[in-house]
Amino acid sequence: MQIEVKLSLEDAESYQRTLNTLSNHHLKDECYYDLFFDFPYLALQERSSVLRLRVPCDAASISARPAASAPRASAGDNDNYDPEAEYEALIRACRGEAPPSIGAAACSSTLDCMPAGATTPNAGGGGECDHGLPSPIFIPGAPGKLILKQKNTVEHGHQMSFVVEDAQVPSTVVEALVRLVPESLFTTGVVPVSKETEGGTSSAFAILSAYAQERPYSDDGTGESAIVQILSHLSDIARLYLPFHHAGASATDPGSSDAHFTQIRFAAMGTSTVYTQQQLATSQRTRSKEGGNVDEDCGGAGAVAVAPELAVIAGFMTVRKVFSYAPLMALQQGVVAALELTESDREFREGLRVRVDASYLLPGLAIYELEVPKCGVAVDDVATEVGNFLRQLSVSFHTGSESKFVRYMQYLAATRQAEQDANDVKLRLTNVNGYEEVRRNLQLLLLPASAANAQSCQDRRHISNTEVNPIEGEEAGSDDTWWHTNPDGYRQETNEDFFFDSPEQTLRRGKSFLRLRKRLHSNKYLLVLKAQQVFSGGQQNSLSSKVDVPEVVARALIDNPTQFLHEYAEHFAVVKTVWREFGVRELCRIATFTTERLAVPWWTAQVQQSTLQRNWAAEVSSTFTQPSEPTYISPSYYLSQQQRGDEPASKLPPVPPLVIHLDRTLYKLPADAQAPRIPFTQCRSWGDRLCESYEIEVTNIVAPTEPKEVVAELTTVLNNLGVEWTVGVRSKLEQYFSLLGV
Repeated sequence: MQIEVKLSLEDAESYQRTLNTLSNHHLKDECYYDLFFDFPYLALQERSSVLRLRVPCDAASISARPAASAPRASAGDNDNYDPEAEYEALIRACRGEAPPSIGAAACSSTLDCMPAGATTPNAGGGGECDHGLPSPIFIPGAPGKLILKQKNTVEHGHQMSFVVEDAQVPSTVVEALVRLVPESLFTTGVVPVSKETEGGTSSAFAILSAYAQERPYSDDGTGESAIVQILSHLSDIARLYLPFHHAGASATDPGSSDAHFTQIRFAAMGTSTVYTQQQLATSQRTRSKEGGNVDEDCGGAGAVAVAPELAVIAGFMTVRKVFSYAPLMALQQGVVAALELTESDREFREGLRVRVDASYLLPGLAIYELEVPKCGVAVDDVATEVGNFLRQLSVSFHTGSESKFVRYMQYLAATRQAEQDANDVKLRLTNVNGYEEVRRNLQLLLLPASAANAQSCQDRRHISNTEVNPIEGEEAGSDDTWWHTNPDGYRQETNEDFFFDSPEQTLRRGKSFLRLRKRLHSNKYLLVLKAQQVFSGGQQNSLSSKVDVPEVVARALIDNPTQFLHEYAEHFAVVKTVWREFGVRELCRIATFTTERLAVPWWTAQVQQSTLQRNWAAEVSSTFTQPSEPTYISPSYYLSQQQRGDEPASKLPPVPPLVIHLDRTLYKLPADAQAPRIPFTQCRSWGDRLCESYEIEVTNIVAPTEPKEVVAELTTVLNNLGVEWTVGVRSKLEQYFSLLGV
């Protein structure tokens, strides 16, 4: 496992101040373009994994002029220069239509796979790229670096992952992969949603497979090469997420069965004979792609086994400056007298390197980071030392909670409008006794009565949607099989909510609110805009837009809401709506409170009976009920059902279960100085008042289920429990102002 320190610098000023301080200990500069690949169903992202190809770039990429000025320089040097011909050649190369010669001789000028010049954001521009994205100028003949990171997590400034790295990918392979990249990625930073890999099965996986065939063993010959190990891991993942039988092959076809076995053996990187069979089948399919079909006499359609198809999903440029760790250690010793290092600690730190990165993700959005790789078990001490160093420089920073790729995906999602018509159910529990009664008897809401009676008292305390196993034998009953559950499977979270509005409360007057939700203990933030809220008979309807945001963005909103509004109004769809549709030009925080939430799926609801199975693999279903989000259905579920033939491809999507939110909200209110004091009693408390409210909500309601039907069933259950309730008539924010008397 690789462990490193990752800190996010707040802005370009902090980035530049750090560079200036470390300039005397500068070691080298790097400029590269990272390309990220995934399966069509984003299986790698679902498993917190990343497949990245790092392509070296010329340093001139970051200071290139706009593309319109590039032809002038070339025109003066070459009398035969034809701008239109060059442009057509560029388009053909980006589409993969260039001649197959991808050696160094074919790249004497540039890689011919993308623009040679483009506009460049200023590294000192506060994260704003006023002229678009820098365009990469790849170094001809330079090898690339292919990395597969599994279980890639960033928490509290520590990045941890299991890494398999091929640091010397031949330039011919790199260039072949770059040809698969759509041109829009280099100009707009976005891969078109409808973009399909051109060239049939000649995808990234096929290119990497051919490379692995040429390099099956490591350089010392003692084991498998890095590329073979990477393909092995990818194949293992693909087997879980993608169907491997050909669309035209039946399940009983012997050829298809042999192909499935071949794919399994290939995933485990078995004998060279099986691996060669896979390669021959892939090559044959590639050669026959122009004909639109595959010769079924050659090992059957299944011999190809539909090789896993990788596609480019993201990419961005990073400028990296590498420094020695020495100045950090010197400052620590000079300021912190308590710091005592042994000789081995000193030697270890002398070998450390500090990397300061500027990454240009999207037009107008750049991020700055400081990393210290290869920290090992000393990561806590190193993180403390780096933090003290930055504080001494008065540099604003945050402990990293996302990788660059995750931040890119969050920014990309934030730029897209994703408004949903939310129909939920909200009931208010009148007292804490009712809340505790519902919490104690949650199994009655989730399981049939026979199941609840059969469980022990200890089992009744735990409800889960993961790692469930059916009861065998006569107890299993009919199709309404009840399930034992994992004690640690349910979702319990504590959220701190920040609400923002204009000083005139424009959003509130429009029955809307802008909320930033912080998930405590995880440093995850969710930005939500709910507009046109309407409450009627326990039903809640609104137009909801939500997006995950990085910690740096969240802190910017909390620290200076108005500045955040002006900086991100042109980038984030949620903020753009506040700016344009509501006309808000100034933001301030209007409320803050905390909610404890228990979220569980209501499997036994009669009004919306779920068609999903509850025995999914734990790693797949762990993302089933994300906190504060609608139930997420993994794409692997659909694929697995289609593979087994349980669910026809033409059938409507499965119906997810309803999700119950049991909320306990804590309001911290200022002391009521105007309240009269009763004589001969204790003095009036001048401290803050603490108030609680209790609610039960039902979300994830899909057509044709009507919210009023959910209200009827839920109230019946609550009445049977003897719990007092009232219909919800206002949001948590309005309850806050009601308690204030506003």
